[in-house]
Amino acid sequence: MRYDRSMPRRLLSFLLLSITYFGVFAEIEWLADEYNFGTFKEADGPVKGSVAFVNKGPGATFIGRVRPGCGCTSASYPHRMIEPGDTAVIEFTYNPAGRPGRFDRSVKIYTGDDNDLKTIRILGTVIGDNTTLESVFPFKKGNLRFDSSIVAAGEIRKGEKRNLFINCYNDGKDTVMPSFDNPSKSLDIESSTESIAPGEIATIRLRLNTEEESCGPVKHMVGISDGVDSPLQVEVRAIVVADTRGMTAEEIDNGPRAYLLPEFVDLGKVENGKLIKFEFKILNEGKSEMKVERVYCEDSAVVISRFPEKVRKGKKGKVEGSLNVEGLKKGPFRIKVEVVTNDLLHPVRTANIVGIRN
Repeated sequence: MRYDRSMPRRLLSFLLLSITYFGVFAEIEWLADEYNFGTFKEADGPVKGSVAFVNKGPGATFIGRVRPGCGCTSASYPHRMIEPGDTAVIEFTYNPAGRPGRFDRSVKIYTGDDNDLKTIRILGTVIGDNTTLESVFPFKKGNLRFDSSIVAAGEIRKGEKRNLFINCYNDGKDTVMPSFDNPSKSLDIESSTESIAPGEIATIRLRLNTEEESCGPVKHMVGISDGVDSPLQVEVRAIVVADTRGMTAEEIDNGPRAYLLPEFVDLGKVENGKLIKFEFKILNEGKSEMKVERVYCEDSAVVISRFPEKVRKGKKGKVEGSLNVEGLKKGPFRIKVEVVTNDLLHPVRTANIVGIRN
């Protein structure tokens, strides 16, 4: 067999060409890391922006995919190779419909075979139109609009702290400094920002501390204002329950058990101008004496005149009250009376006073 002396040279040339071809990479230089739309009106509709990069490397590259961070943003990009020296432009559109206030979103862009990631930040402020503002922030006082006037925490173990939130929107033309009227020692209030520019949203944090609260329903009223006009009165609600985490199953099992008889007190048809008396019983089906800590009704039409402080095991205690019919609207009504006991499993039981006002 004849040896071809040129074969090693051809093989070396092929290897050198392969290294040169496969070792050429793109070098991307982004012209911006973010895009600011500034302040614009919701009524103007979707707005468009763009970012670009230049391929400064010796090799070509491509955009594999673009992923906006939310459904409010769409994007488009060139579906071709980006040759050395070329510029690629990624365009995106933000839809402000139903989204008043400041926004801060992201667009993720993946390039090349290695899916190199670049995150572009897009931000701006949307001046909401009246229809959206009335829907999203229906409560207005002065220059501020609020998404709620009632903040409900639900059940909280006694001694715990809970953060609650309410959002407000500056509907005016000037920057405002939110102020608070807080008579409660159990609440701490602060804003996410010291000042709120026109068209921007701030989050108000209400931190409820239940260490000094009694078990049962809790209600606090706080005022939030723009610092000029009268405040919006915000109601903070919670139900404080006993903390049983440090108790054994036996201790809980040996405790009292509260039930109401009946749970629905039907007064039937009632006439205006009358004071209707009602009653129901608290039954203790537990293994120890039950303490009745509170009997409570938020409706001023109901007055609780009598309830037992203690109910022995297997016994019943009577709750008596009256309903001022004059304070009710015509038609069916349902008023809740809360009974708070030391029943560790069900510390709050609810009696419903129902009927029809003629």
